Parts: sequence; C-alpha cells; structure tokens
Amino acid sequence: MKTHWTDRLTPTAVLLVSRGWVLDEVARVPNVDEATRLRLVEDLIAYEPPRRHGARNNLFVWFTLLGASMLATELGAPGWWGFVPALLALLWLARVLAVRALRWRLATLLAEPKQ
Repeated sequence: MKTHWTDRLTPTAVLLVSRGWVLDEVARVPNVDEATRLRLVEDLIAYEPPRRHGARNNLFVWFTLLGASMLATELGAPGWWGFVPALLALLWLARVLAVRALRWRLATLLAEPKQ
C-alpha cells in the first residue's frame, strides 16, 4: 500500500491519528494478503474506542488547563503561557491513548479466527 501526502492529512474516526499512520501500521503486518489489508485499513479508520468516564475526563482536562493558566499568572507570566503547554501535553496524551487503542484493535482483528 502506498501512502500519499493527503493520507497524512486525512484523519480517522479517532481524529488524532491520520489515515497515513493506519496505512503504515497495517503495512507492517506480515503474512497478510492485500484484501485482508484493505479490510483492516477500513476497519481501523472507522473504529472509535468506547467512550467512558466523559465527565471525569472533562473535569480533569479543564482543571489541568485552568490550573496551568493560574500557575503561570501567579508566576507573573501571561495565563496563556500555562494554558498552551498544558493543552499540548493533553493532546499528546490523547494521541498516545488513541494509538494504543488502534494497535489493540489491530491485534484483536488479527487474532480473530478466519471464517
């Protein structure tokens, strides 16, 4: 499978992972025919992990962002100096978790018995 530059810009259902990443990840799987690869790519692109603990996660994010902003203000810097790095750190964490979920889904799809 060839990855184009538009694949790097096209998000999956998870939004933090590109279609190009999925293509590269599926290309690394050994001993799989092309039809199975296409099925795996389509399944991973459409996969959304189950959403749990939404209220808890929302509170965690906002307390982190506002706390970092207040800390920066207390240290004499503009509030956004704390908000932006905290936002980038939380986005990085969300991407790591999305990649883990997609790799888990790929492993479960490969472990399923063929019918």
